[in-house]
Amino acid sequence: MIPLRDPSRRKSVAFVTYALIAANLYVFILELNAPNVARFVHLFAVTPYNIVHGVALPAPSPHPPILTLFTAMFLHGSILHIFFNMLFLLVFGPAVEGSLGAVRFAVLYFGCGLMGGVAQIAVAPNSHVPEVGASGAIAGVLGGYIVRHPANMIDAVLPIGCLPLFFRVPAVVLIGVWAAVQFVHGFGAVAPGAGAERGGVAYFAHIGGFLSGMLFTPLLARAGPRAR
Repeated sequence: MIPLRDPSRRKSVAFVTYALIAANLYVFILELNAPNVARFVHLFAVTPYNIVHGVALPAPSPHPPILTLFTAMFLHGSILHIFFNMLFLLVFGPAVEGSLGAVRFAVLYFGCGLMGGVAQIAVAPNSHVPEVGASGAIAGVLGGYIVRHPANMIDAVLPIGCLPLFFRVPAVVLIGVWAAVQFVHGFGAVAPGAGAERGGVAYFAHIGGFLSGMLFTPLLARAGPRAR
């Protein structure tokens, strides 16, 4: 199921959500126009082995290497990768930002992105595969959404062959199906004889970000100003 729109979203402008989308698109353009795209990605992506063993790459790669947990959030592996990440952020981000406020939403986004990166490193600490993408951070936004707005109806599309099926589904169902896929593939990937990634997808970054979002959102909401 691919989300298209949240009809119940507030009318207020979600400045942080739109700024994050703009920043991701800007960095992706820089990535595509880099003289050596592979080197550009390698310098700013998360490489678990480098972080665990303190291997510092030459500048402009961040020092210490743990800072790549932040820079990697703005890199993407393909047009489809960034398209779906930004689509999910556009659909679910504004409502979460509206309920938490701009500053606490930014804390949620980056906190979940960092926790997603840490989770992936924990299951594959010796991996030399560079990991990129805002998926862990956006998974945290989904976790926040399912906590704050589980009953909201989401316009979605399900491609069936060449025919798109348009329908409206509760957020808890759409996000629940997405989360179930991440858990099935993630724990399947760490089964005996499997790698920590399948098809180039770091599922534990999604799982770590999603669970962090569900945990952090109530804490951040509680830390906000009390409603009169």
